[in-house]
Amino acid sequence: MLMYKRSRICNIHSVCVFFVFKLVGPWLLWFFFRERFSSLSLSKQLWLKKLTMSIMSSAVVGTTAVITYLSEEQLDPKHLRHDIPAVSFNCAFMLGHTVADTLTHTLLRTSTLTNYFQLIVHHIITLVACSVGTFSDSPPYYVNIGLMMEVSTVFYCSGIMAKELGYPRSYLVIFVFFLLTFFCVRIILGFCVFWYHLIPLLLTPEFYRLGVPVLLAILGCFPAFQLLNLVWFPMACKRLIQEYRVINTPQSTSTENKVE
Repeated sequence: MLMYKRSRICNIHSVCVFFVFKLVGPWLLWFFFRERFSSLSLSKQLWLKKLTMSIMSSAVVGTTAVITYLSEEQLDPKHLRHDIPAVSFNCAFMLGHTVADTLTHTLLRTSTLTNYFQLIVHHIITLVACSVGTFSDSPPYYVNIGLMMEVSTVFYCSGIMAKELGYPRSYLVIFVFFLLTFFCVRIILGFCVFWYHLIPLLLTPEFYRLGVPVLLAILGCFPAFQLLNLVWFPMACKRLIQEYRVINTPQSTSTENKVE
């Protein structure tokens, strides 16, 4: 019965996220940025709608994961098998978003800042990991760390949206917050803390009785995703420096003043 509820949450959220993309996202963009949004090309408008969808879903998933991490007493890194509904249902929520996001990219051909191969790898890893986290009771602590990474996604998408709408200086400020949250949740928690607690468990026979899907997620998907994070972080830092230099050139400053 519990698995059925989680499956229903995943399905319902997939529909809701697509609803946000088609209706809520455009309304918000039109309400707050009417002139700038309407002046963009159709492909840019689709891109901003997708970003709105990602911001709203990632905010829910990331915030819920952080609250769970700070308040759930039963969320123990030593517990290999322990059902924590807050983690499981949040994972189902994330799974629904990933399904909808994949369909959006595929069917509507929205643009992306990463190459298509990285996008596919990222989505496959997320789909497998979220499926394990949704339909398995193990291991909730490490699954929740993966969900906490969505906090940085909120700032990433918000920064890109600010840039597309013609707010380069706001983009720089938001991108600084993106790097800070990225370092905290994806490098410190998602890599250092993750392996600090997991390595002792790898030496126990109980760990290898978790089942093939769980082992595939922990030893296959998570390391691959962590590798992407370690590659992306220095690239993001370099990009911030480049963007700062471009935005602070006299020509860019005068262009921004004209837009305002």
